[in-house]
Amino acid sequence: MVKSSNDAAVNGTGDQPDHSAQDVLIVGGGPVGCLTAFILGRAGINVTIIEKLPTTSDSPRACGYYGASQFMLNELGLYDLIRKEGFMTHGLCWRKKPTDDGKGGKAPGEMLAIQPLTSPDDTEFKVGAGLLNLPQADLNKLFLREAIKTGHVDIEFSTELVSITENIENGVRVVVRNNQRQAEREMRATYLVGADGARSSTRKALGLPFPGHTWPERLISTNVLVKNEYNPAWQTFYVLDRVHYTISTPLQDPVIGKTTLWRYTIAADPEDDRPDEDLLTDENIMRHYENVMPGPRPLQVQIQQRASYRIHQRLAPTMRRGNCLLAGDAAHANNPYGALGLNTGMLDADALAEALIMVLKENHPTTVLDIYSDERRKVFQFFVDPTSTQNKLRVHSNDADTAAQDDWFFRMMNDPSKLTLKQVQEMAKPYNEDWRTNIRQIVADKQ
Repeated sequence: MVKSSNDAAVNGTGDQPDHSAQDVLIVGGGPVGCLTAFILGRAGINVTIIEKLPTTSDSPRACGYYGASQFMLNELGLYDLIRKEGFMTHGLCWRKKPTDDGKGGKAPGEMLAIQPLTSPDDTEFKVGAGLLNLPQADLNKLFLREAIKTGHVDIEFSTELVSITENIENGVRVVVRNNQRQAEREMRATYLVGADGARSSTRKALGLPFPGHTWPERLISTNVLVKNEYNPAWQTFYVLDRVHYTISTPLQDPVIGKTTLWRYTIAADPEDDRPDEDLLTDENIMRHYENVMPGPRPLQVQIQQRASYRIHQRLAPTMRRGNCLLAGDAAHANNPYGALGLNTGMLDADALAEALIMVLKENHPTTVLDIYSDERRKVFQFFVDPTSTQNKLRVHSNDADTAAQDDWFFRMMNDPSKLTLKQVQEMAKPYNEDWRTNIRQIVADKQ
């Protein structure tokens, strides 16, 4: 097998190797696809990833990873690598919009509720404590780098899935196109994994619908350099607003007095029908910053990246069709409030890769792949979808002046001493126990 330690394969330049067949072909070189490839590669399974972009994406997306993902990454030997490149935060909070600071600028808005993920004085951050932070673009590169190091993974950039021509028990045949050369060719694999996002070509080629709904508003996501004037204990914060609700989170460790990178994601008015390019002008973005960003005025910020996108709540009717499987946003999509999207996709990768290892290396029946599909869909239906939906509604359906009293969740977060141990355990269970799928244990329990 030709491995992707060569510049052409890693950087997406030059001619790509023509592999006639692989154990697993992964469509989509994002973090979910690359993590799946890493887990398979370290088990000695040969994997080729195809990615339609000329390199990994730098689009402003996810950045924070919860305890369930941290434990999984630690087991894979990836946690320390991410921790070295990223940083830790203690939790998140909800605020009103910034207010006049009496100096011509704006102070952070009144805090309505806090969701601690560890104690505010925690400096050690053992695995599972706090929020592990690294922008998705950097996480993606790390996963790909480590996957290639296994010696069993390579990647072909500027290459996309055209069609699935055969999907039988013995394997899958597909037609792919190299977008640089505009040349098509056939590829074969025993299994195909579609990790190619919410607009998944794999899901469409399999004829699978994507039922659910699209929210009416678009989100304006920006990476912006901001001088840190304040030292909040809870750096990630939501700003409540009926229309232009916002989430802000650091992308670099926010040191007071230094300028670091932040993510500000602001909802556009659902009635605003201007094209994306108008939403993403400096003038429009700065107008939103004026309402939601604390700090001296005039604002002295530098917008580094910007994107506008729709948000969805959708789930495919199955994550397996024959020898083709789906993972991440290709299978399910949810709004980003609460950071459940990429975390869920990474936990898909964990479960799917383990299921494929069991089938390809340990002679388990292929029904293990049905268990993967059923169990991960259950996680979305009973935890990710309703939780992310309520997270979103909470930031724009409540009046900011009364939310701390009206919303049971805010009241609970503001006075956790009133919670019984049983209530705490019940609230933590979906995050700590249900979110991740132990395929091996489930299969053993069924025997």
